[in-house]
Amino acid sequence: MKSIFTLLILLTSLFSIASEGLKITVLDENNQPLTGVKLVAVDDQSSVYTDFDGVSILENLEDSKIYKVEIVGYESGFVKVSPNSDKEIEIVLRKK
Repeated sequence: MKSIFTLLILLTSLFSIASEGLKITVLDENNQPLTGVKLVAVDDQSSVYTDFDGVSILENLEDSKIYKVEIVGYESGFVKVSPNSDKEIEIVLRKK
């Protein structure tokens, strides 16, 4: 009984870590947040956008993916993320 309880606590902890998602912050060269940056998964074309604070959360990341990071007026770039990535990634884009 004690081992089942321990297993349930361990699984609950792992689930809560996995459900937090990966926080990506996109900034300009002056460390100002960029709103509306599009992150497009190269393999399946799913996309997310950054909010007013330049933040986007990638949830349910099960496999490694490459995202194209793009916004008008800035150079595009790519970022590879995986379930083992740090929980926060900061990307800096340069003006064209």
